[in-house]
Amino acid sequence: MLTRRRIRSLSITLVAVAVTASGLDWTSRQLGDESTFSGIVLLLSTASLYLLTIRKKWVNRKLGPVSAWLQMHVYAGIFTSVVFLMHIGWPIRGPFELCLAGCFCFVALSGIVLAVMSRLTPGRLAALKTDNSLERIPALQVALAEDAHRLAIGSTRQGEGATLSEYYQRRLLPFFQSQRSWGYLLLPTGNKRRRLLRELEELDRYLSTNTVDYRRQLSSMVQSKDDLDYQSALQYRLRVFFAAHFALTWTLVILVAVHVTLVVRFSGALL
Repeated sequence: MLTRRRIRSLSITLVAVAVTASGLDWTSRQLGDESTFSGIVLLLSTASLYLLTIRKKWVNRKLGPVSAWLQMHVYAGIFTSVVFLMHIGWPIRGPFELCLAGCFCFVALSGIVLAVMSRLTPGRLAALKTDNSLERIPALQVALAEDAHRLAIGSTRQGEGATLSEYYQRRLLPFFQSQRSWGYLLLPTGNKRRRLLRELEELDRYLSTNTVDYRRQLSSMVQSKDDLDYQSALQYRLRVFFAAHFALTWTLVILVAVHVTLVVRFSGALL
């Protein structure tokens, strides 16, 4: 949704891009070499992206809310990405240039993904009944698996409890006592939850009234386990992308420093 603030921020970004493009055109016509100008702009805009990290460390200083700095970081990243496309020479030649360009692209893409997930994840977590931190979820999963196992064993005391117990051993035991796949961590869905709940409901025709109560409790536990898995996947995915973005960012710092050093020394040799 485009709010007034987003429209204003995007307009400022587009104006900055237009001014930079005009500067590159003027430099190209007057001096014949626009790479130095675009390189300086790119270096300064890239450096501005690290202001968010500094702001997070200075928590006790009155420098405005982190959310405002995050918005500036996002739009500065858009501007920097456009300037990067203006600065880079096509086609890219040389292993170092390929490595630098690849690292920049990975940082930009991971930043975009991280920005989208940071906006969507809180709303998805808030839609669940309970909100648990990533550190507490493994213990809650273990406790829930133990409760489900005791319930399944207890159901065997009923007349048709063996049917429910057999289904638990075959289908629910792996669900409660194993971790979800990497595919689920990348793209968590409720397909398995719906399938298990549907299969549990279909068992009612074979169960007595007392055993149906056990089945309903197991169904509730399946939903709770899936909620925990969903929370874990969303939070873990967010942390992984943040760690990757952070690591690649400082890798980019090193590569940019080497690139600038080589350019300065090469320019000095020409002079």
